[in-house]
Amino acid sequence: MTTVFIAGSISISRLHEKVADRINKIVSSDFNVVVGDADGADTSIQECLQRYQAGKVTVYCTGDTPRNNVAEWPVHRVVSKAKAGTRAYFTAKDLEMARNSDYGLMVWDCKSTGTLSNVIELLREKKKSVVFVNKNKDFVTVSDNGGLERLLDFMSDHARAKAEEKIGLTAKIASVAHEQFSLDMGANSEFSAEPVRDAESTGSVEASSAISESAKLRSELMSALKDHISRAHLSQTQAAKVFGVTQPRISDLTRGKVDLFGLDALVNMAAAAGLRVEMQVRGTDIAAG
Repeated sequence: MTTVFIAGSISISRLHEKVADRINKIVSSDFNVVVGDADGADTSIQECLQRYQAGKVTVYCTGDTPRNNVAEWPVHRVVSKAKAGTRAYFTAKDLEMARNSDYGLMVWDCKSTGTLSNVIELLREKKKSVVFVNKNKDFVTVSDNGGLERLLDFMSDHARAKAEEKIGLTAKIASVAHEQFSLDMGANSEFSAEPVRDAESTGSVEASSAISESAKLRSELMSALKDHISRAHLSQTQAAKVFGVTQPRISDLTRGKVDLFGLDALVNMAAAAGLRVEMQVRGTDIAAG
């Protein structure tokens, strides 16, 4: 049975109707739901689940008693070795929810490191998230590193700096940069994914070659973007505005961090700057015997 991990930022106390509709679809599909016990979005999500008469809900908490459980659903208690009340103490239940679920539905305020960590943890588990970005009132699908990059573009420079300080954001991104998996969208669900083993685990020369070629293309695009910044004499802040990304992304670009960029993200940056990207596909010449 499919299990969906639903969570959100503590600063969000009211769910947008788009999120409520998505939760209704999950309940109507008879999926299992795991949800936290915090104030803010967790409580609002619980109230929404109660409104739709969801029965297959489990509330996760760290310690003996959940802080919020509006419909008295079954409780999954997580034991944490961290000091009570600390970030690590409450993170223990989030990690377990990510492990015990198949997919994620997140509601994000563009700065919460807890919700962002949930998305990253699901990626590590080769699981997809659909993230409602509260600022622009729409969903972003995060199924690979490129999707994560698109999500991070909504963060302000200040929020990104805070995330770096709190959770070591760059290191977390790097930890999932090499995860490769494809999505198999099921007919009855928007939350379906099929893992694909990478070249190292399968010994596939073809897969390894494809990854290498992708890295080459990304590296060439990054070089072209850096050349544009240099020719236009743009500061990193100015370049961020031109490319439609945050300043830390420009910093990653100029330092050549290929693994932090998806090909689609680089193409979008080039397009935003008015640069034209062309693709040529050539067949391999076969010498006559």
